[in-house]
Amino acid sequence: MKYKLIIDKLNTYAPQIWDERIIPFLDQINLYTANEIWESTPSYKAINMEWFTIPTYLKEIEKEYDVKILLAVESGSRAWGFESKDSDWDVRFIYVHRPDWYFRVIEQRNVIEKMMDDGADIVGWELRKALTLLMKSNTSMLEWFNSPKVYYIDREFAERIHKIEKDFFNPIRAMYHYNHIYNKHNERYLQRENCNIKRFLYFLRGVLACKWIEQHMSLPPVNFSQLVDAVVDDINICNAINALIKIKKSGIEHDMTIIDSKLIEYTYELANHYNQIIDTFRPQLNIVSTDALDSILYDMVHSQNNKQ
Repeated sequence: MKYKLIIDKLNTYAPQIWDERIIPFLDQINLYTANEIWESTPSYKAINMEWFTIPTYLKEIEKEYDVKILLAVESGSRAWGFESKDSDWDVRFIYVHRPDWYFRVIEQRNVIEKMMDDGADIVGWELRKALTLLMKSNTSMLEWFNSPKVYYIDREFAERIHKIEKDFFNPIRAMYHYNHIYNKHNERYLQRENCNIKRFLYFLRGVLACKWIEQHMSLPPVNFSQLVDAVVDDINICNAINALIKIKKSGIEHDMTIIDSKLIEYTYELANHYNQIIDTFRPQLNIVSTDALDSILYDMVHSQNNKQ
């Protein structure tokens, strides 16, 4: 049907105004233009995805699995601030089951995964799994808690997490995490003159994250531009990075370009430095009690019992 997209959206988001009798008049009011805008304009699609479609998916997941989502965020390039026009949505969330789920001898699946046709890659971790990963200073988990793009947040849960997350940050593990990321991208993708912009930015982000950790002993900013501003002192290097981000955001996911030679030299110098010190980077670590994590798990599960 010519206006299927418009009809579907109205049925979903404004059913109170939808009436099949308006179909013959759509041509007269030129709504086909809106249909084309949706299909061809990334910014229009992004707004719709982030404000309506993804929250709808999350509500459907809660209903389908009988869970409560405590936090849902964007990860990957859209959270880092250098998404391309056709970048997917990497939605990550933490959820809690009703209390009876936690009293079973046979271990239950603790991950929910959904890949949607519109490019939304949705993955959720059950609360106990998420808190266990936080206890182990899982860097991806910590990035979720600090994503600048939030789809849903339980205020009590978020406030309690932010009070304790720094206590569980392990700079050694984080350094290894980002070091592995940039070495993987260098080995697999970057040994060529014309470079995939996405892969070079992933490589660069890993290197600069290591620099942040060495200087601050804390989780690097999730937003890439903030990270660059904080750790890159050379204005010419900053300008080269910002130009690369601009190209990435205006292009498509697998575009190739020639990277500024000074930026390449700068990045590889840092990369080699952290490759050399990674095995001797051993700052003193504090021993942290897990009582606060146990308390969060108990209270969040108990709150589900009260809602039954």
